[in-house]
Amino acid sequence: MIRFPLLVFVTLALATTAAMPAARGQSQAIGTVVLQEDFSHGPERANPQAFGGGKTWDIPDTWEWRDGVVASLYDHAKHPGKAHGKSIDPKFKARDIRVRYRVKFEAEGARLDMIINAPLKPGKPGSVLWHIGDVVTRVTKPNARDDVSIGERDFTRDTNHPALAGKKLDPAVLEKPEGTFGSAYGIPGAAAHARIGLVTDRWYEFVVEAVGTRWTLWIDGKETLALDLKRADVAKESLNFIASGPLLLDDIVIEALPKP
Repeated sequence: MIRFPLLVFVTLALATTAAMPAARGQSQAIGTVVLQEDFSHGPERANPQAFGGGKTWDIPDTWEWRDGVVASLYDHAKHPGKAHGKSIDPKFKARDIRVRYRVKFEAEGARLDMIINAPLKPGKPGSVLWHIGDVVTRVTKPNARDDVSIGERDFTRDTNHPALAGKKLDPAVLEKPEGTFGSAYGIPGAAAHARIGLVTDRWYEFVVEAVGTRWTLWIDGKETLALDLKRADVAKESLNFIASGPLLLDDIVIEALPKP
């Protein structure tokens, strides 16, 4: 079961750019860039194409600006009580999306969660109100089952929801549709796992497409995992990069894709 840390979503403005042609390791659908960041401008100088209308990113204390990348410094000893530290979490709105990013792990055990968030329409009391899908990537020991996965989780505020029966409740802070916050509890959904032999000190290129209910992951141009998520065919409204352990993150691009 994939467990998720405390999530807090922060609103940021959009910066829209022109459509981009297909690159290696993705479908041929032409996307329109809604957010991108290459971290080349540093913390003092604004990048006109950075999300936030040209403003620099609000990098939390568990991350650090470096030359052209942002680095996770999170570790439990230095940041007690912070589940994976604070996330980098741009806001946008699109139904079908493509997310590209590069990551380099600097130690065994380092992990990066790329989480796509989708609020659901309010239903009857106790209904599911939020859906997330994510790609979890970590450097593992050679005999580990996997080092990359796609998974999903629904959230409800109803502690008596039938899907939670007999489970340890894992609360998170999620945004209500009206923009306020409150605790909710995760209900695990479908998951797919793979082991590709990720190593430290090497850059990897990730491309994730969420089209309808289908999620597809490419790593370094090779299709690695695909999964149908139960509630994924809804509008997405934010994305989180949450790191545990030392790693570098760079060249983030989020594109809106046309319906197939």
